[in-house]
Amino acid sequence: MLGPSNLEYLVTMMGLFKLGHTVLFLSTRISVPAIESLITSTGATYLLADPRYLEASLATKELVPGLQVLEMPTRTIFEFPIDVVGDTQLDAALDASVETSQIVYIIHSSGSTGLPKAIYQKQNAALSNFSGNMNMKAFITLPLYHNHGICNLYRAVWSKKIIHLYNADLPLTCNYLIKTLQSHDFEIFYGVPYALKLLAEADAGLALLSQLKVVITEVGQLMTSFRQPGDKAWNYVREHDKLKPYLRWIPQGPNLYECCVLPGWPAKTATNMDDGSYRTKDLFEPHPTIPGAWKYIARQDDTIVLVNGEKFNPVVTEGKIRSSKLVTEAVLFGAQQPYLGVLVVPSPAAALNKSPAEILDLVWPVVEAAQDSNDAFAKLSREMVVILPYDVDYPRTDKGSLIRQAFYRVFAKEIELAYEISSSTNENAQEYSGSELRDFLRGMVTKALPQGTGFTDETDFFSLGLDSLQSIQIRAEILRSVKTANNMTQNVVFDHPSIDKLAAYLSGSSTQTSIEDEISSLVEKYSTFSAPQARPGKFVAVTGSTGSLGAHIVAQLVHDPSIDRIYCFVRAQDESSATKRTAESLISRKLYHSLPIKLCRKIISLPTNLSRPDLGLSDSKYREVTSSLRTVIHAAWSVNFNIRLSSFEKDNIAGVRHLIDLCQSSGASFNFCSSVSTVSRHPDEEGPVPESLPDAKWAQGMGYAQSKSVAEAICSRAASQAGIPVRVLRIGQIVADTAHGVWNVTEAVPLMLQTALTIGALPRLTETPSWLPVDTVAKGVTEIALSDADNRAVSGAVFANVVNHRTFSWTNDLLPALRAAGLDFEEVEPKEWVRRLRESDPDPVVNPPIKLVDFFASKYDRDEFSPSKEYVTDTARSLSQALENAPLLDSGFTKKFVDQFCRTSWTPSAAPRNAEAASPAKRVIIVTGPCGSGKTTLATALASELPNAPFIEGDSLHSKDAVDRMHAGQPLSDEHRKPWLDRLVRRAHEELFELGYDTVVVSCSGLKRSYRDQIRQVGAGGKAKVVFLDLQCAPETLVARLQERKGHYMKAEMVQSQLADLEGVAADEVDVFPIDAEGGREGILQEATWALDRLS
Repeated sequence: MLGPSNLEYLVTMMGLFKLGHTVLFLSTRISVPAIESLITSTGATYLLADPRYLEASLATKELVPGLQVLEMPTRTIFEFPIDVVGDTQLDAALDASVETSQIVYIIHSSGSTGLPKAIYQKQNAALSNFSGNMNMKAFITLPLYHNHGICNLYRAVWSKKIIHLYNADLPLTCNYLIKTLQSHDFEIFYGVPYALKLLAEADAGLALLSQLKVVITEVGQLMTSFRQPGDKAWNYVREHDKLKPYLRWIPQGPNLYECCVLPGWPAKTATNMDDGSYRTKDLFEPHPTIPGAWKYIARQDDTIVLVNGEKFNPVVTEGKIRSSKLVTEAVLFGAQQPYLGVLVVPSPAAALNKSPAEILDLVWPVVEAAQDSNDAFAKLSREMVVILPYDVDYPRTDKGSLIRQAFYRVFAKEIELAYEISSSTNENAQEYSGSELRDFLRGMVTKALPQGTGFTDETDFFSLGLDSLQSIQIRAEILRSVKTANNMTQNVVFDHPSIDKLAAYLSGSSTQTSIEDEISSLVEKYSTFSAPQARPGKFVAVTGSTGSLGAHIVAQLVHDPSIDRIYCFVRAQDESSATKRTAESLISRKLYHSLPIKLCRKIISLPTNLSRPDLGLSDSKYREVTSSLRTVIHAAWSVNFNIRLSSFEKDNIAGVRHLIDLCQSSGASFNFCSSVSTVSRHPDEEGPVPESLPDAKWAQGMGYAQSKSVAEAICSRAASQAGIPVRVLRIGQIVADTAHGVWNVTEAVPLMLQTALTIGALPRLTETPSWLPVDTVAKGVTEIALSDADNRAVSGAVFANVVNHRTFSWTNDLLPALRAAGLDFEEVEPKEWVRRLRESDPDPVVNPPIKLVDFFASKYDRDEFSPSKEYVTDTARSLSQALENAPLLDSGFTKKFVDQFCRTSWTPSAAPRNAEAASPAKRVIIVTGPCGSGKTTLATALASELPNAPFIEGDSLHSKDAVDRMHAGQPLSDEHRKPWLDRLVRRAHEELFELGYDTVVVSCSGLKRSYRDQIRQVGAGGKAKVVFLDLQCAPETLVARLQERKGHYMKAEMVQSQLADLEGVAADEVDVFPIDAEGGREGILQEATWALDRLS
């Protein structure tokens, strides 16, 4: 059926239903190709069309052989006296038991991302929907070819209540709506959001809405907006009791979840997952205090990805702009662009007798208010607000909702023009004097920075936190306003990163300094040292613990018995934040779970600022660190390949000097983690890269490499001038760890390997990489840092090339190993690989490698290649057994990191983010630890904090014989514990899958790996997620607590037998989180809650 929602349409629909036909309802807004696609895919044979849509129907007939087009019956056919018909029942001879599972009607999606898709509705699902009515006299403005309209119509039929349909021949306006509502005593109003907006913009409309018992707009058919009296959280929908067992909430970001409907929900008509569930792509945020209450945030596919990979969902900002009476529609754009813009359709009242510029004056305050809480990269500039005609026709669904991708296609020229204007020189740009230009630039920078940020004309922009998007926006403003003497490259702001430097460049008065001279100047600036005072120490200071290498270094150091404390210098607001950042880094690398709390207590994270001579530490804390400092391992550096050398001075180069000063004051050694990029231009004809101070011109042509070259020279001066023990560790390509295969998926090599999935090809390279696993590098760094290598007897620092001396072939070794790991791809020449990547999907969400296509092209879009660099590694291997025995890449290691990628981040471009990214809906929290560790106390507290989570006391499930044995001081054997653990698993299974709880909290000693494995059977098959909170404390604390307990069968004498059975957490038990049980109850509960957030 194709036509407007008038009386003829209603009667035809009912007649077809009565005859038992399946009806395909077509929106009047879709195109002929869309109609043809739906008719072909559903197998429809007749098209009943309103006369106004006969032209489109006949055009469709030309495309679909055998399709018959009939004109929809008019009122003259069915408007006759009812008494002339003897029997109006017209019961068809249909078997209800058969019909209930038949398709009654077919609707379709909006087609916002392509051709619309058919959605099939069975009789039983339709009846389930129709029965959920409110038994009220209704008014509906929804089209009858939309499922919400159909359902509300038949809910009125079901409840035998009158329903009034809006006249389809009238435009939907505020005045018509008000007149209709004033003329009838309606109880309930069903309307699209646009209709509510029209009414809400008039006082009379608001008054009429307030008189209705219920107002309903479409928010889907799953959850409800009904709530108890006094509940003011009107913008949160609720899970109703019948639905709860069929919902799964899949984490999609911080405090953001996707709604997923499980098999068995009667109204579910579609599936897009292997297990029969349906992922809705609707994102929600849970209410902070009301269980089962969710606020709708956005569609997953609404997200805009900027050119630098930053993601922003525009729905909230658009909604705020659209809520103004001045605006009919607002649509943000910016996919694969450096910054966002917005297309605004003004309301007729706002546009009356006004030019676009005048309308912009009215609308701009609305835009500013709407984006007030947006991140800096998601801010809109006034110049990127595009005003469209108020009466412009734009793509909308039948509900009046925006069709985003179609909107972008229709207004592609307007979007393109907006960026063209924003990045082009303005003919009316002014010439500024030197002081005027500085004033202008100060204003631009002040506008870009947080309010109150202080700076001088010499301050480096990057040190102020200016990001790449803000720099592009400043460039655009300069182009619009300033006549410049030089070309304005995209990176001009970071190429000249201060008011003085940028002003000089724009006015043509700057003089170019060679990179070699700039490096030499910085080395001289930071290279005046006095002799240190040596003394032995048991402390180590580490920077970069929030990064992969730093985290592994910390994990290596905690096991060294000669080290008492590890100070992690972290960029953070306070000590608590610093501690959490270090812990989160260890967790994300799968290191934290296997570190005993006794060793974790060695780690002390301090908030620091390396740009300050005192490192941002108080005098007392500085003295504490230096009191027994043995060595400093400096593994932190700004990883930004877009900024110039000078922008690395404040936080990075100066930071090296300040850390060396720390060593100088304590007699500690200094270990600088440098990069092979400092020698990437070493001449091949001079042989392998030596382990010595490099020539400045050998550094790769980017600020990152040049700044590390400066740091290497400063280290050399510190050693030669002052005798400070300094080791420069020049590190090559770091890859996944050997235990878990964890590797940052956003790095260049993983993105390159991911093209095996995204474009089905990998390049055939002549490279012979010298990769090292991150845990091997960390072990090498710690061995060298703690070695007795004394560089005081030689001139300058010890230089070590930390690369694998055992290389492999990319084509002959790695590519076969990737195939053995399960990847299916074609081997192609490098130029062909770059070509295919350039022509692949431009969406970096679906196709992440596209983000580095220019970088890859700079390396591989050529016919000839230089051989891989060779390195001397004698010093590195002589000081580190780990580097001497570094593993060679093999198929087992390759499979480990490929499996890790596939589990966590790699999905084929055509597939949804499914299965492996989502956690099971049900969860079992096991609180473990020896007797006296506080299991019951923590478990009961957690059960009371969590919504509707029962607590199972493991000790209560022991048999009488087992209790008697323990009462007598006899430890339980594995044979005694196995049936006890079986009972515990069965009990947890009953609570989850028979009684229907989503979370169960269990207390259980879980002393051995085999016991924990037995408990894990509760989640067998992925039905539930099992997590362990392992309480750890000193033996004397356990004894003291048990001595205080009265009447319990576990006596203090049992502690030693339990500790004898206690097995440490294995490296692969990543579902375990150690908890320090020495503190107070409140602190332990907070740590446990924090841990559960990271284990979910």
